[in-house]
Amino acid sequence: MMKQAVVVVSFGTSVPEAMGAIEGIEQAVADRCGQQVYRAFTSRFIRKKLRQRDGIEIPDPTSLFARLVEQGFDDIQCICTHVIPGIEYERLCAEAAAFPQVHMAKPLLWELADYLACVHAVMDSIPPRAPDEALVLMGHGTVHFANAAYCQLEHIFRTEGYSQVYVGTVDGYPTLDTIVPRLQAEGIRHVILMPFMIVAGDHARNDLSGSDEHSWKSRLEASGFSTHTICRGLGELPAIAQQLASHLTTS
Repeated sequence: MMKQAVVVVSFGTSVPEAMGAIEGIEQAVADRCGQQVYRAFTSRFIRKKLRQRDGIEIPDPTSLFARLVEQGFDDIQCICTHVIPGIEYERLCAEAAAFPQVHMAKPLLWELADYLACVHAVMDSIPPRAPDEALVLMGHGTVHFANAAYCQLEHIFRTEGYSQVYVGTVDGYPTLDTIVPRLQAEGIRHVILMPFMIVAGDHARNDLSGSDEHSWKSRLEASGFSTHTICRGLGELPAIAQQLASHLTTS
């Protein structure tokens, strides 16, 4: 009989208030597989900060995989909390490939069912919007071609009947600069801001809703929009946590 372990790998967060998003996903995975879930973070900076600030030791994926293999686990199922199959996901897959025992699941946005689940989970989590009110989501973005997932995501919002939803990115395309003229053309006056990221960490608290003049909130207000921020990570939405857990290859 095979000895199985389940691992949830996240980029990580050092923001205590944001940790609930990762814990929500881990719990959804544990509920699905009915066993203990092991945690790993890919970010060296975050692991170091948690160790020095809080005395918390969280392993990197390679170290955790090696330890589990040494403990006799011959079937290691790995769920990652990456949103798209971009650079970070490919790097994790390359690390996992060194261990034949490790089986990688897909990231959050992989097939149509994932997009639909995310679209409806997001819209079910916010109140109805007025005709002059839009939802603007901030994704991370990347130079990787998987960045196209964000444009597909916005298109699916539209085809599902949510016309006043716009998806932008911090480090990719579309940017906020491409969204503002569209908001103006549609007569939008009020903007709800929300991160489309697993955790509402530094990007959500600084790049999205910070007081700095370069944050999306400040730039939108400087352009004449009123704003309201929902600082909540995707992992805090049960439907999205469950969708990620459904990527587990065994239950």
